[in-house]
Amino acid sequence: MDEASWEGCPYYAEGECPHTSLVDRTYLIPHLLSSKEVEEVKAICEKCGLYMIEKRKYFRLKRPFRVVLTAGTGEDKFSGRIVNVSGVGALVTFKDWPDFVVDQKVDIEIYSRRQDSTDPDETVIKVTGEVKRIDAKDKQAAVMFLEEVQPEFLLAL
Repeated sequence: MDEASWEGCPYYAEGECPHTSLVDRTYLIPHLLSSKEVEEVKAICEKCGLYMIEKRKYFRLKRPFRVVLTAGTGEDKFSGRIVNVSGVGALVTFKDWPDFVVDQKVDIEIYSRRQDSTDPDETVIKVTGEVKRIDAKDKQAAVMFLEEVQPEFLLAL
């Protein structure tokens, strides 16, 4: 196996490689593997390295915050749950699918507590966003925030 494929990989060195066992086996006992198997591991490693480089640069928080999206003139309000959120956007899932279109502007309210919470100190983050991706089958919409939300706010919720 060509060392350049994984030897300099920061994810493998830091123990974050999703294919550690394959790479370890190929590195430690390559003479017990066929050349085809070694080439397959090399291809997996090279492909994975490209994938890891393309990962999002913003930390994503996976908490099921309750959200309300308001579209248009404020008459259409849709409740949903956050799948994951970062300082620049969120992936929201809905029980009932709203009829969004790509690049539609929406107002988003992210709540810190459950809907039935009576906590007067419930934190609400209000931000304007744009729908960037729609998955009607899974009832999900990716929303990009038009102004960045500080990660400290998200962690404090």
